[in-house]
Amino acid sequence: MSEWSIIRFTEARQVAELAGHDEDSLPDPAVSVRAHYDKVRAEEGGTYAALEFIGVALPRLEAINWAAHILDTESRNRELKLRDRQTLDYCLRWLGDPTDANRHAAHEAAQAASPREPERLLGFAVYYSGGSISLPDLPPVLPPPEAAARFAVGAIATAAYRTDAPELLFERALALAEAVASKGIGALS
Repeated sequence: MSEWSIIRFTEARQVAELAGHDEDSLPDPAVSVRAHYDKVRAEEGGTYAALEFIGVALPRLEAINWAAHILDTESRNRELKLRDRQTLDYCLRWLGDPTDANRHAAHEAAQAASPREPERLLGFAVYYSGGSISLPDLPPVLPPPEAAARFAVGAIATAAYRTDAPELLFERALALAEAVASKGIGALS
């Protein structure tokens, strides 16, 4: 078992709280992030819970890169509607040059994207990654710290369910997330 060097949390409880789990279902404070993930992943029907857990555990930029990589890879197997393709392209542009202007462009594209498509959720992940989410003429408002990761996880789950074999995409996504947790964004190459 390799170490997850980029995960900044030391307790599974911290991640579960960010993921919005009920107080009654939080892991014991002594349980590590990796141990809890392994437990959840091994449970029958625990695939989505494991995806959500590791997605929230990853730093925001890594979580968005992970989701964008999966959506970009999947887009080669299907033709996207123009507005969804544009949203994915704006997200990829932001990943290459994470400026506030590119973040806002990804958000505008996401708002125009198809409501039930994963590219829209990825665009929201980019928008909620940092920087103010208030209108330009108002005081800055920072997004909740878990918002970007939760949108990224939602994008992956939505992408999985538009395939003929969602469980295969979930498994690929989990394996890739584990690699990212160990090696960082370089694991996506």
